[in-house]
Amino acid sequence: AKSINNYLIKLLLLRFVTSHSHRQRTFRMNELVPEEEAEENIIKSVTYIRPPEDNNFMRKTILVYGLPGVQATSVCKALLGNPLFHVRGVLIRDNADIVEHLQEQGIETVVLEIADKGPISITKLKHVFRDVYGVFFVSNDTEPYFVMRREIEIGFKLAEMCERQHVQHVVYSGMDYIYRVTGTRCSRYDGKGEIEYRLKELKVPLTALRMPLTYEYLIHSLVPTREGNDTVFNNIIEPQLEVDVMGSGDIGGVVKMAFERPNVFIGKTISLAVDRVSMTGFVEAMSQIREEQKGQWRYEKIPLKEYQKDKRNNREFAAILDFHSAYAPIRDLRTTAALNPDAKTLTEYIRTNLGHLRKEFIIRQ
Repeated sequence: AKSINNYLIKLLLLRFVTSHSHRQRTFRMNELVPEEEAEENIIKSVTYIRPPEDNNFMRKTILVYGLPGVQATSVCKALLGNPLFHVRGVLIRDNADIVEHLQEQGIETVVLEIADKGPISITKLKHVFRDVYGVFFVSNDTEPYFVMRREIEIGFKLAEMCERQHVQHVVYSGMDYIYRVTGTRCSRYDGKGEIEYRLKELKVPLTALRMPLTYEYLIHSLVPTREGNDTVFNNIIEPQLEVDVMGSGDIGGVVKMAFERPNVFIGKTISLAVDRVSMTGFVEAMSQIREEQKGQWRYEKIPLKEYQKDKRNNREFAAILDFHSAYAPIRDLRTTAALNPDAKTLTEYIRTNLGHLRKEFIIRQ
């Protein structure tokens, strides 16, 4: 019993001495550290907890390729609305005014010079892709020097770089592969179809968005002629046959949601559409832009051979309209409305851009 009591007494004394020395050590440390040093230490520890808008380390860098195009611009604008994203925009042509404008908005801007031919620098691409979490890209087919072969070459390089740099989420804006469906070549669509297939082949974490006919392309391609006092739109599809349409600028909200919810969107292929219009309905909507003109605005269907005789007509546009009216799957308008409630119908788009359209719209004489 005595040995047990002695053991307990020693244990209590040991605990008392340890706690007392710890208190002394603590007191001495506080005593020895000057106030300025103590403040510095506190500041250093606090700097780890900064708000997302001031801390690039905590933010996900999203690379947006395709500026200053309408789609890429709308994606940048939408992503800037979320402070968790840091936006890095890529230009393929150096333009000081555009670079300055993008940087003023808070977009990190990189100029990636890509010529109409020749190799694409892997070193430059690696620099562009550094520390990237996600990538949005839309391949360029509007530049006159970018033929389909070059568009595919650039798209493949970007896809391979996404795989090599282990990008965690790729959102690609493409279109249906017309040649695989109809057997008719269409460079505007088929190049994008090839790139989408390559992305899926590489098994990158992909969300594929398929655009319908865009308002911009439809308005600038379906150019009317003047017949007396009447303005006549001619094409090869039935007047009452409806096609799915959407504005290029409405993709931004969809892409933002895809990056915000990767678990939901990765592995999905989504066909987008905001509105469905017939050629008659299109002409009625377009009649809003006329200013006190005499005569009627109307649509007339003409045979394909007759349409192709007129060299001013775009054969590729005829193939696109033929695909969308006869072969394309019907898209669910409610899906895009849920992904981007602010998306505009054709009538709303024309009403919003009325001044611009009145300046740009051409009627063939």
